[in-house]
Amino acid sequence: MTPFRWLLAALGCASLSSHVMGAETVDYEGGRYHVFRIDRSEWGRLELAWLGADGRPLQDFNGLQKQLGAQGKRIAFATNAGIYKRGPEPCGLTICNSKELVPLNLQPGEGNFYLKPNGVFYVDDHKGPGVMEAAEFGQSGLKPRLATQSGPLLMRKGVIHPAFNVNSPNKRLRNAVGVRHKDGQILFVMSDRDDSVKGRVTFHQLTRLFLHLGCQDALFLDGDISTMLIKPPQDAKFVSNTFAGMFYIAE
Repeated sequence: MTPFRWLLAALGCASLSSHVMGAETVDYEGGRYHVFRIDRSEWGRLELAWLGADGRPLQDFNGLQKQLGAQGKRIAFATNAGIYKRGPEPCGLTICNSKELVPLNLQPGEGNFYLKPNGVFYVDDHKGPGVMEAAEFGQSGLKPRLATQSGPLLMRKGVIHPAFNVNSPNKRLRNAVGVRHKDGQILFVMSDRDDSVKGRVTFHQLTRLFLHLGCQDALFLDGDISTMLIKPPQDAKFVSNTFAGMFYIAE
């Protein structure tokens, strides 16, 4: 046990990767990933949260779990949504419970979010889930129940982002979301935090995994802070982190 994990155990905290058990583990082209799938019958259970009942940011999974607990619910699945700025406030479009909390952001800038094209992942209860370029979404007329904007867009209609280099040395922990072409299955993917070699992947590697899993549209969510939880203990205390939007399924 590393000193970091020993400290977490001593404090009774859940480590960032200790609740990925229950996800599908996939090794592909040198990378190792955890995959959580949401079928058509479960689309309606997926939620996106940023603000709590008091109108303030939930901040992290501790805040999310506290809010759900007050409703007699618990986390069945959770992962961070798109990239954020100080606040924490999402950098781009955020729609929760059919309410637009942050507008679409088509401005230029620096960093992954602004590596154009960036994109939007959404769930429309009538038309299903999807991933589009941000500008394309803005012209679509869609009014989804939930949506998050992030960047870069990994691929659209099977075309990989033109900035991605198959030989890139930039390998990091990464998570993303895609939609399977044949049936609309939603796939949340996170590279393995504990594997310092296979769990550090390039954008190109991550995109190739989504193609392998049958997706033609996928969106990067975030990097080193990324976390995935699947049915953590009800009394779990999570390592302090900062997110803006968080996807979750409650039970």
